[in-house]
Amino acid sequence: MRAATFYIDYDAAESLQTQLRQRIIDAIVVGSLQPGDRLPSSRKLAQDLGIARNTVTLTYQQLVADGYLTGRERSGVFVSDALLEGVRPGEGRGARAPVARRPWRARAQTLVRIEPEGRPPPSWDLNPYPFLDSSYDTSLAPRSEWRDAVRAALSAAEFNEWGQDATEMDDRRLVHEIRTKALPRRGVQANADEILITSGARESMSLICRALVSRNAKVVIEEPGFPDLHQLLRLQRAAVTHQPVDGAGIVVDGRLDGADLIFVTPGCHYPTGARLSTPRRKALLELADREESLVVEYDLPASGGFADRAAPALFSMVGSSRVVYLADLCDVLSPALGVGFIVADPELIRELRKLRTVTGGGAPRSVQRIASFFLSLGHYDALLARQHRVLRERLNALRDALNYYLPQLVAIDPRSNGSAMWVEGPASLSARLLANEAAKRGVLIEASDRFYCGEEKPDNMFRMGVTGLGKEKIREGVALLSKVLQGLSSPMIDRLDPNHPTWLTGEALARRLAGSRLLCRTAYGDPYEIDVLPDGTLVGRAGYAHEDCDTGTWWIEGEYWCRRWESWSYGDVAKFLTVVDGEEIRWYRSDMVLFNRGILRSAEELEQRLVPGSEK
Repeated sequence: MRAATFYIDYDAAESLQTQLRQRIIDAIVVGSLQPGDRLPSSRKLAQDLGIARNTVTLTYQQLVADGYLTGRERSGVFVSDALLEGVRPGEGRGARAPVARRPWRARAQTLVRIEPEGRPPPSWDLNPYPFLDSSYDTSLAPRSEWRDAVRAALSAAEFNEWGQDATEMDDRRLVHEIRTKALPRRGVQANADEILITSGARESMSLICRALVSRNAKVVIEEPGFPDLHQLLRLQRAAVTHQPVDGAGIVVDGRLDGADLIFVTPGCHYPTGARLSTPRRKALLELADREESLVVEYDLPASGGFADRAAPALFSMVGSSRVVYLADLCDVLSPALGVGFIVADPELIRELRKLRTVTGGGAPRSVQRIASFFLSLGHYDALLARQHRVLRERLNALRDALNYYLPQLVAIDPRSNGSAMWVEGPASLSARLLANEAAKRGVLIEASDRFYCGEEKPDNMFRMGVTGLGKEKIREGVALLSKVLQGLSSPMIDRLDPNHPTWLTGEALARRLAGSRLLCRTAYGDPYEIDVLPDGTLVGRAGYAHEDCDTGTWWIEGEYWCRRWESWSYGDVAKFLTVVDGEEIRWYRSDMVLFNRGILRSAEELEQRLVPGSEK
């Protein structure tokens, strides 16, 4: 039997029976009383509430008649099991009694507006193709290593040390491990009094905003960037400048003049993956020094853990005099672990520590000690190395799949890094519509508009991450996305007209291609060229230094040009209808949708290049 306590107002205008009935219904609606729960006997409840037993009996009888309760002979009164039909515990089956007014609304300073589609769905991992960044599949979780750290932290000696420490100071061992293992990876040198432990990046940003952002303060944030940061600054009533980001990171120009704070993700921009170039790093720090601005650097885990060429943190260039450094300890563990840190001037750290104490934040002391052993036992370094290898393999698989299935409709910035790709489609593409339609088929992508907080919200871009699904599922996920994209809007897709054939066939096609060289681009912008040899051999070279080469075969089947590579394009046989229009060559699939295009150089043109003086 579940204990039940109900508030009864003996002076209210409502009868005691009406009040008790409504309280029981409320408890069922919110889930405090679950289907199958036994209620107290009428005698017991009457004694507890100080009311007549007959009042309780009449209330129970009415609720049984209404279907909320059910009586079982010689067992008592129970919440009806019929309430399980179509209702989850805690969801309720109806509304509470109407509330005439809500006093808290008159006192609320600001209500935070967060778009629900900006969050991963609750059961994202049940979708077959979750291309969501920072939503990690369980294969990346270091279960045994974490269990090892937990055992070490819960030994009697360790427990007696951290379990009795009720001060506001952070775990000294974790601070030491961060100083000596995590920060040196990013070129950051810091003393213990320059480090504050938080529960993650969100708390770190919240503390910074509360402590340093006043009303109407000029704060610069990246566009696109963190929607949550925009909301935090809105709560502080700051004057926010949305500064554009391109392939070289945040644009440093006169719009940053007079800024009080500048929030940046220089190592791996969120969400595009762009890395802040060295000239802009220097220009940003020079501007901050000239304008007496404070730069807040959020160092994404991808900045040093996943990127191929990790650049040092901005903090490492000037120290705490002009930069505040924020980071999460380990992104793959952050949803459950909740450990981040701030590196800043010691005086600012002391103020932030006070604020953290007042707001009740910070990582639990037990978690801090576990995290310290996770680092000291070498598990942190091993985890980052494994993540780098696995995520790089997945990113390469995603690039190959996009290049294979969507070479014409998307363009990927080749400078992107980290664990996701920023994909740009034609101007006519609605990424929001694409994301919605793809989600219906179990393909989860992130539309670009959620990352823009300014007036203009481009809708032809989307992000695809690889932290949530294995390499083996990437190709089929992109293939399905390609089908969704093709079915959305035919006007944006180049199609052939079957009633007016313009493609070459048979011997005419063979003569046009034999001995030619095809100059093309991959989906992510890298050049590649193909020599179509008369003997049916293909020789392919990709990259700016021809670092990726392959060979294959080609042949003609009626009106189709067919080819098969040894390793490129998964070694699959592909068949295309081929249109040659001057120097341009275009390939169409059997459904007559454009696959790719390039420049065709004939055998005669190639021979002329080999003859000295032939181009004069």
